[in-house]
Amino acid sequence: MEIEELKKELMQASEGLLMQSETDAPFEFYYHEKPESEPFTEDTIVEWDGKPGGAKVEIVAVEEFLKNMTHPDSDAAQEQHENAERFRLLQVKLKELLQDVKVFKISQVSMPVYLIGKTENGDYAGLKTLVVET
Repeated sequence: MEIEELKKELMQASEGLLMQSETDAPFEFYYHEKPESEPFTEDTIVEWDGKPGGAKVEIVAVEEFLKNMTHPDSDAAQEQHENAERFRLLQVKLKELLQDVKVFKISQVSMPVYLIGKTENGDYAGLKTLVVET
């Protein structure tokens, strides 16, 4: 699949959705060519994000990361319940279009989060958002 087509599909799936935390952040498309000689690691994500080496990165499954979005509490706002199905569809779309999808959270108060997987040609793509935890 061409990068522009992948971007279009992921942006359509995430359109209007906000990652809820202490701030509500939109999703952005993210793409990076595979590293030339080194294996893909947490340090790779830190480097791609422009952070100093050694930043702590937490890796979680996409299902775990989106759990509160796909299964809101019964007393959550109506909008959250309405968006739950869209978040479930986004999760399915990520797994449909990419291989080995994982979530990489770069630990800091304002935390860049990458929902990344491999493309058919071995490059990396997915979505980026921001989570604020204090």
